Amino acid sequence: MSKWNINSDSYFEFEESIAGKSGASWVTPENNSILSGIAFSLAVALGVFGGISYSPEGLISMFETSFYNDVSTSESLLYIILSFLTLVFAWWVTLTAVIKLTVRKTTTTAILGIVTAWIIFIVVRGLSHFVLIEADWVVVWANRDLVMMGQLMKEQMTQSPGSHVCIDVNDCYGINQNFRLWWTLYLTCGLFGTAYGTLGDKSDNDSVKFWKPVNFLISFTLISIILILIATNPTEVSYNTDVVLQKILICMAITYAAFGATYYYSINSEEYQINRLKSYLTIAAVSVFFFAILIMDPPTFVKNIAALLGGDPAQEMSDEIIAGSVVPSTLDKLAGDGIQASQWGGLFVNLIVATAGCVLGFGIGVVLAFGRQSELPFFRVPSVALIELVRSGPLICWLYFAVFMMPDMMDPFYNAEDIIRMLLMFGVFGGCYIAEVLRGGLQAVDSGQKEAAIALGLSPFQTKIQIELPNAVRTTLPSIVSVFIGLWKDTTLLFIVNILDFFKLAKDLPNTDLRFLGDFLEPLYITAVVFWVFAFYLSRISMGIEKSLGLVKEGGGELA
Repeated sequence: MSKWNINSDSYFEFEESIAGKSGASWVTPENNSILSGIAFSLAVALGVFGGISYSPEGLISMFETSFYNDVSTSESLLYIILSFLTLVFAWWVTLTAVIKLTVRKTTTTAILGIVTAWIIFIVVRGLSHFVLIEADWVVVWANRDLVMMGQLMKEQMTQSPGSHVCIDVNDCYGINQNFRLWWTLYLTCGLFGTAYGTLGDKSDNDSVKFWKPVNFLISFTLISIILILIATNPTEVSYNTDVVLQKILICMAITYAAFGATYYYSINSEEYQINRLKSYLTIAAVSVFFFAILIMDPPTFVKNIAALLGGDPAQEMSDEIIAGSVVPSTLDKLAGDGIQASQWGGLFVNLIVATAGCVLGFGIGVVLAFGRQSELPFFRVPSVALIELVRSGPLICWLYFAVFMMPDMMDPFYNAEDIIRMLLMFGVFGGCYIAEVLRGGLQAVDSGQKEAAIALGLSPFQTKIQIELPNAVRTTLPSIVSVFIGLWKDTTLLFIVNILDFFKLAKDLPNTDLRFLGDFLEPLYITAVVFWVFAFYLSRISMGIEKSLGLVKEGGGELA
């Protein structure tokens, strides 16, 4: 009996939070549950049979329509279930408000509840009908490598020995350059595992020590399996799926090894040692970012080093490679030309530009934040001028500036391609906003900490880097992550300046590629989901960092 009372109380609390409190004189504690049951029963009946004129069709009508239209059974059934559940919910809220006259006592809650419930039904039904019934996802699935990497990079990655379209080396042209992306991915996986390994729990609770690594391993394994299924599904792929599977397994092995080694080190080391490892990890992450840029399109000195070590430019042996008499080594490929920045495309462009905005932006932001607080006019005035100038204009204007005016400024020193200029501009733009965020954190640093640092003999530079900056980042971490998420979403503006990013490919391919057959909404939906996943994951990482720093507790404030 007590269990029933607890459940009924929870139900009535949920009901009042959505539909409002009862305002009818005929509602009493004795018949309240009966009236709630009547409202729910009528909602289910209307959800099944429909009923009222101009009301949404019920479950029976939806079954008949799906059968008549000859839609796939599983997809149609899922659509019907989602529509039915949201329809019942909308009717339940409405009928509860009518039967109990909740509008009389809590007008705002009742109206908002009814309106929100029907909006949920309309959105869920419309969206699920398109996703499950109307959309043709096969064309997007078949061209997933195209929208992920872009046309030119895809050709260079696939039309070479080892691909399905190039089984015989004599039928191939170009040089296989996919090792450049895989090298970057190997290092990224190592950093990924190492970063999570530093979160090892040193508590005496054996259950915590057991489940913390298990949770990571299970989550990472599931994500890896999904990636394997995406990469190795044979629908119109133009690359050797066995090779891709092998390389993904290598990435998984690197991640597991890095996580295990770092986790063991973290639970058996002192706190200062773990913090030192985290600082090294930060430096390594920045290094991998610049490595990715250098390895994709190596500068002259990298080519010269590879040639000095015995590599012959692979492009100079193209005839021998096509004839099958020569198989270029890694040094040969490094000694030759890489993948020019103009050939980068797809999701890779968005990731590399967003990373530039975060990595370069944070470094620039730190310099500008300290510069704005400096007492030296030589340092303060340029910092203030740059911050105010960049923040006064929209990002799209600065992207046009990078396309048309920056070449005249950079060409005497560095003839940079469009993508490289975008990297720099996103770094500067993000840095100016991060500078203002950090400035607020620097102003919040207690003066006593600065005085204590000076008393301990720390130099002004050491005080800023070791005392002020960590405290400022600690205070402003949520705002910094918000800037990072904004920069990630802002990369979609690249399509306006004719950069073949993920969004531009998704937007233009249906109009230019006959394989899409006018299915222009499907690629855009995929783009939206991908951007949401990355933004959500970045937010979750931020929350994890805040928790590890002791910044989260119920009711706000810091953990004791």
